[in-house]
Amino acid sequence: MFTIIAAMAELERGVIRERVMAGLRYARLHGTRTGKPIGRPRKIFRFDEACALRAQGHSWNKIARLMGVSVASVRRGCQRTAEVN
Repeated sequence: MFTIIAAMAELERGVIRERVMAGLRYARLHGTRTGKPIGRPRKIFRFDEACALRAQGHSWNKIARLMGVSVASVRRGCQRTAEVN
């Protein structure tokens, strides 16, 4: 009886392994590892637009909300743009 149960468990383990490997292959073919997209989608941040809004008198917080990035990103971008000019 134990031999039959062990054989069934081994067969089931093989089936599960095949399904997992097939799922991983499918995910890799579609540009993912776990089924989710790899990384976050890139946010396009226009430094010149942020600096123009700052020159118009908008606050760092308002610019960040409008552009969908953090306040630190806006400040850093404006500082870099000012250094280049």
